[in-house]
Amino acid sequence: MTPDVVIIGAGPAGVSAALWARSLDLVPEVLESGPAPGGQLELIHFHPLDFAGLADGDGPAIAAVFARQLADARIEVRCGVAAVALEAGGETGPRVITADGAAHPGHAVLVASGVRRRRLDIPGERELEGRGVSTSATRDRATFAGRPVVVVGGGDAAYENALLLSAVGCAVTLVVRERPRARPEFVARVAHDPRIEVLTPARLTAIHGRERVTAVEIESAGRRFERPAEGVVIKVGVIPNTEWCASALELDADGHLRVDATLRTSRPRVWAAGDVAHPVIAGLAVAIGQGAQAMGAIRSVLRPA
Repeated sequence: MTPDVVIIGAGPAGVSAALWARSLDLVPEVLESGPAPGGQLELIHFHPLDFAGLADGDGPAIAAVFARQLADARIEVRCGVAAVALEAGGETGPRVITADGAAHPGHAVLVASGVRRRRLDIPGERELEGRGVSTSATRDRATFAGRPVVVVGGGDAAYENALLLSAVGCAVTLVVRERPRARPEFVARVAHDPRIEVLTPARLTAIHGRERVTAVEIESAGRRFERPAEGVVIKVGVIPNTEWCASALELDADGHLRVDATLRTSRPRVWAAGDVAHPVIAGLAVAIGQGAQAMGAIRSVLRPA
């Protein structure tokens, strides 16, 4: 039987959509490229204070709750199944093609494939990941406390991470490629923090170390120099997971899916929700809400009153 909606991604938006599909008497099929539901939650190692209604729990704990909810609702998530193409122009409805060559038709498709963290792609980054190279000062600040650390990035996350590390006694070098994009209050706080040095325009060109990070190489003002460091926190944004459907759907300048007020994409019967749709605020609560909103819109098309 053809499912009512094929949901790509079992992060917060996809899980919310699947649960709402069941509540709205729709049959979902959920495809997740990772080993378990959760998406970016597996990388959040602190309690999200802006998520209403949850007393405690970090990202993996929330992902475990999602998995239980899906099981209780008898919604199967097909994990380890990666979408590689979207066929959205046929008269019989959209189809998702997966890496194993299988076609997954649905009366509708919801793209909730999320984003992934952007890498620098420099020597030492992958080799020393988890051994001084980090993507979260919140997660690793106890390890970095009192040590020289380099933070890379110019947005809110980079500036906030620099402040978090300064608060635990780190000497922080903040490497900003171009002009800062962080909100003015973060920029002002960093500028007045004696433990933080801002290098801009500058870029990290290499990370050195054998067992752990020991130094970094920085290019700034036309010269390259080495600086001792025991930690590197990389906060250079995210990349939307839209390569697999980019030929079928309209994207914005950053590669996110363009959607209208009902979260419908540029093709009929294809919606998008969560970070992949470039919400004004990216966050857990927004993704969950958009998953519900998109499923409501899908039901209104598939089961018009």
